[in-house]
Amino acid sequence: MKVRRIHSPHHIHDSPDSPAVQENQLKGYGSLYKNKKEETSSQSLAAALRQCLKPEPVRWSSCSGWIIFHLFWIEGISGILLLLYYRPTVSEAYESIQQITNNLHYGWLIRGVHMWGIHLLILSLLLHFWQQLAQIYRLALKSTWILGIILMILIGVIGTSGHLLPWTQGSYWATTFLTQLSAAVPLVGEPIKILIRGGNEVSQMTLSRFFALHILIAPLLFIFLALGHIFSARRSLIPADLLLHVLIVIILTGILFSLATLYPARMAQKADPLNSILNIKPEWYFMASYEVFQLLRKISPERQNVSIIFGIMLHIGIFLLLGLLPFFVPSQQGENTWIRPLTIALTAAGLLIFLALTLLGVCS
Repeated sequence: MKVRRIHSPHHIHDSPDSPAVQENQLKGYGSLYKNKKEETSSQSLAAALRQCLKPEPVRWSSCSGWIIFHLFWIEGISGILLLLYYRPTVSEAYESIQQITNNLHYGWLIRGVHMWGIHLLILSLLLHFWQQLAQIYRLALKSTWILGIILMILIGVIGTSGHLLPWTQGSYWATTFLTQLSAAVPLVGEPIKILIRGGNEVSQMTLSRFFALHILIAPLLFIFLALGHIFSARRSLIPADLLLHVLIVIILTGILFSLATLYPARMAQKADPLNSILNIKPEWYFMASYEVFQLLRKISPERQNVSIIFGIMLHIGIFLLLGLLPFFVPSQQGENTWIRPLTIALTAAGLLIFLALTLLGVCS
């Protein structure tokens, strides 16, 4: 006799094959997976934070990076102090600089620190660039190098735009010469010149645009890209020998204030659009580029526009080549023992050419 087993409704509900149980199991697995994923993400975030705070071995390249960072903030603080008294108008810019230098307490020192700071900042940036160029085969991320090239260009933009703000004879005619170079390019050259100047001549509109570029646009871009450059170049924010870095920063600050005291910023003649200057020379960090244009004009004096176009294309080509250089150099030296000597030789050659052109421009 067969006994027929009767399933209770409760037993049917708890059957593993029932849709309700399967749905509850899926919900349980989903919540378990979600909790596991949140736990993993929190652990990875904590590990990344610990890695950022983990000290790294000290390197001279990181020291130069710290120097650039320190000098940039000194420039920002001194620039803000100058901004409290500077008036960005053609009629009052020169007089406001005179007031800061002669009448404001320690105004001459603040202006001197700001002036010498940009020189030391560009010098430190070039030193950092040559160091990294000599070791480009060790570069882990190509984006780090590209961001560094863009940062170099931004520092040049900051220096160029700030040079016009005192509204002196030298700054006025140097800006006129620099913006006039773009006019030699066919089709787009003249609109670019008008866009930069805000008109056909260097005027109040030019001063306003350079003022906004110097105090806001270029510095904000520099800060944003510098943070990306730092985090992509190294994972640690704290050097192993923090005391050495602090000591270097203190010595550098002493050098900066000593230069501002011993060689204070001078006042040149006020800008006069009717009195042109024939012998215009830029700052030392643009002297090599200036001398390239001068040499090209001497080679072909009958075709000035062609020489200018060739000089512009040469500069663009150099920066493009520098930006794409990591894509042609193997990231690991490996068996190619010739990579390190070749990069060091090319770096030394580029440095010698830069120094030779700079000295030639200064002495000419």
